[in-house]
Amino acid sequence: SEKRKNYCSGKMLSIPIVAVRHRHVEWPSHVPRAVPGPSVKPHNPFSLAAACSACFVARRKKFRSATPLASGNMAGHHDSTAKLRILLIIHGYPPLYNAGSEVYTQTLARSLADNGHDVLVFCREEDTIAPYFRMRDDFDGKVPLKIINLPNFRDRYRVVEVDEAVKAIVEDFNPDVVHCGHLNHLSMSLVDVVTKKNIPFLYTLHDYWLNCPRGQFIQFTGDTDSDLWPVCDGQEDTKCSQRCYVPRIGSGDPSSSEDEKYWTSWIAKRMAFTRATCDKIDLFIAPAQHLKNRFIQEGFAPQSKVVYCDYGFDLERLTGRSRKADEPFTFAYIGTHKESKGVQHLIEAFAGLMQDKSLPATRLKIYGRTLGQSTAALRRLAESLLPPSSPASANLDWCGEYCNERIVEDVFNKVDAIVVPSIWLENSPLVIHEALQAGVLVITADVGGMAEYVHHEVNGLLFKHRSPKALEEQMRRCLLDPAMAKSLANRGYLLSKNGEIPPIADHVDQMVELYRRAIQHRRSSNVRQGKLLPWRITFDTNPDDCNLHCDMCEGFSQYSTVKAERKGLSPRRMPFELVEKVLEEFVDLHLKAPGDSTALEVIPSTMGEPLLYEHFEQMLSLIQQQDRRLKDQGLPGLRLNLTTNGTFPKLGARGWAPKVLPITSDIKISWNGATKGTQESIMHGQTFEDVLENVKVLVSERDALVKAGGHFCRLTLQLTFLEENYHEIPDIIRLAAELGINRVKGHHLWSHWKEMDGRSMKRDADAVSRWNRMIPLAEEIANANSILLEGIHVIPETAAEDLAPGAPCPFLAKEVWVAADGRFNVCCAPNDQGLQLGYFGNLGENNLEEILNGEPYQSLLSTYSTCALCQGCNMRRWPQQQSGDIDESSALSWSSVETV
Repeated sequence: SEKRKNYCSGKMLSIPIVAVRHRHVEWPSHVPRAVPGPSVKPHNPFSLAAACSACFVARRKKFRSATPLASGNMAGHHDSTAKLRILLIIHGYPPLYNAGSEVYTQTLARSLADNGHDVLVFCREEDTIAPYFRMRDDFDGKVPLKIINLPNFRDRYRVVEVDEAVKAIVEDFNPDVVHCGHLNHLSMSLVDVVTKKNIPFLYTLHDYWLNCPRGQFIQFTGDTDSDLWPVCDGQEDTKCSQRCYVPRIGSGDPSSSEDEKYWTSWIAKRMAFTRATCDKIDLFIAPAQHLKNRFIQEGFAPQSKVVYCDYGFDLERLTGRSRKADEPFTFAYIGTHKESKGVQHLIEAFAGLMQDKSLPATRLKIYGRTLGQSTAALRRLAESLLPPSSPASANLDWCGEYCNERIVEDVFNKVDAIVVPSIWLENSPLVIHEALQAGVLVITADVGGMAEYVHHEVNGLLFKHRSPKALEEQMRRCLLDPAMAKSLANRGYLLSKNGEIPPIADHVDQMVELYRRAIQHRRSSNVRQGKLLPWRITFDTNPDDCNLHCDMCEGFSQYSTVKAERKGLSPRRMPFELVEKVLEEFVDLHLKAPGDSTALEVIPSTMGEPLLYEHFEQMLSLIQQQDRRLKDQGLPGLRLNLTTNGTFPKLGARGWAPKVLPITSDIKISWNGATKGTQESIMHGQTFEDVLENVKVLVSERDALVKAGGHFCRLTLQLTFLEENYHEIPDIIRLAAELGINRVKGHHLWSHWKEMDGRSMKRDADAVSRWNRMIPLAEEIANANSILLEGIHVIPETAAEDLAPGAPCPFLAKEVWVAADGRFNVCCAPNDQGLQLGYFGNLGENNLEEILNGEPYQSLLSTYSTCALCQGCNMRRWPQQQSGDIDESSALSWSSVETV
């Protein structure tokens, strides 16, 4: 495709193409190799381009040619033709439940099975005379069903027995992927059951149930008794309690506020649990753009985890419509009789037409399963407006339920137009698609997915939402101009040139591609490969001690609130006894499981200046002591890994050099400019000339030690990439070469405050483009001077949400962090953000081995890859060998997964 061609020519990034050096990488045969040149970090341009297109053959061929799965020695090659084991989860299944999500799931299940995939459906029923949670087996053709009995659990969002049933099914069926259509009436926590087993979990958004406890953003009560089912403008705990829960299931005691307090708290817990659950889901599929946009805007998932893809349909059963001539123009409603469907407005509009004797003859047919008092209320309304004694009453037919597989014969052959009068914001009604395909006019409300798929006077008619009078006017137009109505009906689906809705065959291809992509994403980001034993430990020894005030520092920036928040509290300084305890436990783990060929490492505080830690020299002695323990057992030993701001407080560079160089693997000196002005404007309190001299001293002392036959310590300049300094990176590399530095590394900005947002180089497409244009020169200079670069590579346009799609976490199962108070942390994420990952234990109270083997940490190893914080992490990148060669051939991304 042209997009692929442009990527291969470098046009998409506006930079020259340069080579990527790979070690032991299996390239897909159809991926063109780049011309020789300096090494850069790859980003896979072939990630699901147009994956959910309008589903037609030519576009599908283009899609297939543009979306190879990633391969490589880390992730493993996934056979794109292999049949999958797919578990579909839905809250109901035909014929017991015939609403849109259930019908869609049935169509998908059958088609997946027809394509040779091993499909199992888990769903519910409500058998009021059978035991709770009874499981029974059934079949829909060749699709096996596992049905759990849940007659009285409609308002719960967690049911342990459902979780246990799903766990048993997953362990027995062993699916490659789970695709859920709804969790209402089931259990939200079943997501945790699946994802803890590192199985990808995809979720199709059929309504707003994740955003809204009631699922439709309509309220039970309004401002007045006649304000029925008002539209809700957004979820808010107290409002939900007042408008939807207390009126329905409160005590009714007007003198008590306890009901509102209880339900407000309950809803808050429900919504917090929902957001935590959404974090664990791999991908959301939205069949309407407005549904996708609202889900993202309300913060339930980042844009990178939500794709738009319309439903797929069995077009064969929508062919052959034959409308009898010379019959009155007939309107129809097709669906459930719930109040949210707005059938009452259609009856009112039709009654208005019946009062106008000048209009041509017309009929209204209402299809759908009888729904107790809801249907009875609709019948009473019809009788009040069209009394049985009046001739007009004969023009309204109650047709009952129909079989969706016979919708053409049983419904469309008998009607000229369907009306979708829903009072909630429908997203992508199946019946609208089916009518568009069959050539039946659609009249619907001007909101939500209804207006997304029907455009006024283009392929249907729209009326003002919730206005029976406006609906009546559009119905009147059809009676007065049936030729116009027929012309609009013939236009069909607007998102395809031929007017056809997406065929299920193409939709299945797209779903399977998403499944495979999710599987590959899980595999490539799997941190459970190899030995699960951290080799590096970081002690945040003294985060409140520093002699500089760098702009980007969490604790000492001029924008930081840490100092104010901790006013009156003692500075955070780690007791040395804690360092001794934890480091001994860390070494003990490796003595129990010898065999590593790499020396272990200890990093003193990366928050604050570690050389200001009052026990720093004791820490050096402790490291040497534990180093001897390891070497006595034939292991490589233990090294210090030091990050410093370059001022070398207390002893100066010459004083610290002989103490740290002999026992240190790497010294990283914070560096943020090639010029005095840039460096000092970012690292406030530093003098450029002084730190430059300190580096020269350190290099000289290191070289002298090596010359005398001593230990070699690598020296690194470490950057935070900012708008002010990115263009100086090539000159920083030149400076590093002149000074005798071995490596230049860095990471993109953790923006803690809005004042820093505009300084990130991954914040938007323009910043990314400028960053990427800088990379070739930086690579060229580094290669010419044998400087190792890390973190300085081309990034995707979507880097703000996912810097390295599909890349594994560089820290889980590899490194651990210990906060000054002993709290176990899994990574270097800023403190407030890191807390989102959970509580794992405190090393002042717990043993390191216990924490590493504990359920919270082990669960995170399986579920982190879908977490928004982890996806947005600035430290993730595709693994690199020490030589700088890149060890992975492609990055995975959901970007470009959009219907045209």
